[in-house]
Order: sequence, then structure tokens, then C-alpha cells
Amino acid sequence: MASGVPALLLLLTGAGTPHRLLHEEAVAPVPGVVAESGRPTSATAPVPRFEPTETVESIVSAGNRFRIHFTRQGPNAVPLADAEGNGVPDFAERVGRTYERVATFYAGLGFRLPPDDATSPGDNGGDGRFDVYLVDFARRGDGAFRLETCLEGNGTTRCTGYMLQENDFAGYGYPSEAQAVETLASHEFFHAVQAAYRPDLGGIASEGTAVWATERFQPALDDLEGFTHYYLESPDRSLLTDPSGPGVGFNYGAGLFFQFAGEHFGDALLVALLEESVRQPEARWSLLLDTCLRRDFASSFEAAFVRFSAWNLGTGARATPGHGYARAEGYAPLATTATALPASLDSLRIAAASSRSFEVAGGASFVSATFEPEPGTDPAALSLLVTAVTDTAVQLVRQSDRSEVLRAQVPAHDATRVVVSVVDGRPQQGLGSYGRLCIAATGQDAACAPVLPPPADAGSDAGTGGDTDAGLPEEPEPPRPPVEEGGCQSAGGPLSGALIALLLVQGLRIRRRPSALPR
Repeated sequence: MASGVPALLLLLTGAGTPHRLLHEEAVAPVPGVVAESGRPTSATAPVPRFEPTETVESIVSAGNRFRIHFTRQGPNAVPLADAEGNGVPDFAERVGRTYERVATFYAGLGFRLPPDDATSPGDNGGDGRFDVYLVDFARRGDGAFRLETCLEGNGTTRCTGYMLQENDFAGYGYPSEAQAVETLASHEFFHAVQAAYRPDLGGIASEGTAVWATERFQPALDDLEGFTHYYLESPDRSLLTDPSGPGVGFNYGAGLFFQFAGEHFGDALLVALLEESVRQPEARWSLLLDTCLRRDFASSFEAAFVRFSAWNLGTGARATPGHGYARAEGYAPLATTATALPASLDSLRIAAASSRSFEVAGGASFVSATFEPEPGTDPAALSLLVTAVTDTAVQLVRQSDRSEVLRAQVPAHDATRVVVSVVDGRPQQGLGSYGRLCIAATGQDAACAPVLPPPADAGSDAGTGGDTDAGLPEEPEPPRPPVEEGGCQSAGGPLSGALIALLLVQGLRIRRRPSALPR
């Protein structure tokens, strides 16, 4: 959870993508620890907390699921405007209404809501309703879920707690009070949803799915957009390793992966991930996701990660209708390494669940790339993507087939640049994959990456760069699996992993029409 800094909007120098700073203090949830020190109404509670001189009041939300705690005086005072004249500050009522909307929305997607806290040790806020405390974060953050107790599974599942939320958002830079409350309520309450299953999925899955949840609740909120730079500036960092210190923003940027999962496979995959976390309480989130993808979506973590890497080629200025994310133009651009042709890069390392991308000049008839893993490196989870791009669009993606040496080439005479990406889709940690990457263009003497004669369909490929026709090929929807209670069987998916791989091998052709991938 986040750094001790305010959630202000900053702008990237020379770019229009907003940077949002992090919401919470990066503290791993430990059941029972919060209960020992007390809720923010206690003088022994950690900050932020109410002052002993403040009178704390509470109201129940209209839907009867939440109790909102606030004060009218002191540093934790909420704005006192009361347009309805009912004696209750409008801000406190807005918070209650928003949490009700968020809870109703998540329940509608199929997620569990937090159990009531009537049996929680010590102070439970007065009843079994979920408690939200409006306190002053003093710009050191703007919200946090506090895990308090777990009700079953030896203290590892069906957990609950309460919420802390900024009392007035003064000086935080949100476009409006409504957007500030919606952003915090949707993000932080999703941590409570996670705890209703299992609270220890790790920072990447915890923050990443919470960022996805805010985007899913209200796409007009810009949290995901503001966090994408944390991932897209460092795609060579593994999604399997939770960072710490200054790098903790990567956890939030990982929301992009879960956004991909939701857009590509549907909400049911994210529900299934949390359901499966209860069935396998010791398993890492990536292996849980792999289980669900294999069982119910005819796919795998590896295949999904390769597709995710292909989507990331079309973000920012290169957002292309029909290729990838629905709102990719608002995301940061993918970081690549500029490389001269021909190129030969020895002992290149790629971590599990990561990619490395190199950008070379276009304009040649073809650009070819090879990646030869070093002896002892398992090539099974490795893929090579060679992509023709312009400054404003993705034209064509080619993926290597399965062999000991990965190889792909792309027609590039209409391309401004060509991006070569080496992708490692393994769902579990281990030593990095090492190998030699070679890139060359037509007419260059590069024995390790020769440009081969074009295939029989090269005539259609050769015109890709100037083709104004449309998006990725339509993918038929396979039969959905039977629905069972809980776990991966609760999921259904629109896209087959085998079909995805086949389409990538054959080339993900952009024909520029409004149609896009099924979402």
C-alpha cells in the first residue's frame, strides 16, 4: 500500500499522461495487530486518528451497510456544508452514498462483500456494519483499509476490518470532491473485498486488482491512467516480485495487467482468482490465475502474458483502434530501448513475467529478429514479438513459433519503427532467461538474424503499413464451461489461449476499422 505522500495529479514532462501518487502507506496487513492498538477513536491508535478533544459522530448509509464516523471540529473536521438542512454534513452523506454504490457494483460483478464485524474483538464501531472513519491524512496519503480480524481458516480467510478515508481532500488536486470520494471508496473498499477471501495475495495482486476495480467501477476516474507509467516504464521488472521502498508504485502500475485480464477474459476471471485463493491458501496469485485460465478459459498465464505484452505496444500516442485496450490513449507509452541496425545483444536477461523491448528504424522491406537462449535455458515460456509501428499506430505484430531458436520477421517498408520484444511468461519465480538477441533489416549482412524470403502471403503483408482497413481479426467465442459454485469454475471466458497463440503466430493484423477485440 502506498508512500507517505498526497494523491496529487502531476503531469509527465513532455507528455499528457497524468501521474497519480499513491493512496496508502505500504504496510502489510496483519490480522489482530490493529485491534490491539485500537480504532481511530482510541488515543492509542496509530495516526491518522481523532483527537481526544474532538466529538465523533456517526451516520448510517441509506442502504444500511455502512456507518460513517466523522467530527465537525479540530484537524479531522469534515466540510460543514449542509445543503439539505438535515443537520448532517453533505460530505459525510456523500461518502455513505458512494460506498453503497461501490458495494452494490462489486456484488453485482460476483464478488463477496466483507462479513459484518459484530463479533470483532474490542471496538466494532457500534454494530456489525462496515465502518468508514473520516480522518485527516495531512497529505501523507488519502485512504487505507485496516485489516482487523479473520473469522475462519486459522486466521487466513474470511477477514474483515474498517476504512480510513481523508476527511476533506483539501489540497489533494482531485478534479472534484465527488471524484476524490469515488476513487478512494472504490480502491480501498476493494481491499476489504479481497480480505473477505484472503488478505495476503501480495502487493502486486492487492494493489493491482484494486486499481482495476476503480477503473471497472467508473472508467472516467483516472487512477489507472495515472498509475500506468509505473509499469510501462519498467516492463522488464517481474510481475512476480513485490517491490519495496521507492519502487512500490510498481504494485499500482500492475493494475494494467489486471485491466488486460478483465478486458480480454471478462470480470469472471478476477472473481475466480479470489475464489481460488481460498481453495489454495498458500499459492501465489500468478499460479492461482494460471489454474483458472487453464481450467476454464483454455489458456494459461504464459499465453495471457504474451498477449498482454502485445497490447502494451499500443498505448499512449500509439493507441490503435481495434488493438488492445479500450482506453489506451490515456495510458503512458511503453518504454523501449533505441537500438541501431544491425544489432547483436549477448547475454540478454529476461525475468519471469516480464518483457524487454528494443526499437529500431523501419523503412526496410523486412526486419527480422532471433533470440537464441543460452544452454540450460528452457525456451518453452519464451516468446519473441516483432512489431511494425508508426509514431501513432501499431501496424502488425508477428510472434515467433516454438523452437529452440525464436525467430520472427515483419514487413516494415511503411513502418516508422520496428519494436522487438522478448517475453518470458513463466508464472513462477526462478532464474532469469538468458540469450542472444539479433535484429537485422533487408540487405544487411547479419548471419544471426537473416531476413528470409517472404512467405506465400507476403503480398498482403507488404501492404500492411498503408492499409487503412481496420483492427485485429475477430476471435470467435468458444463454448463456456459449466458454472459451479466458487473457485475457477465460477469463471467463463470469451477467448481461447490456443486461438490467441495461433493468431499471434499468423500475425495480429491491424486493418483500422472501429471493430476491436471482444472485451
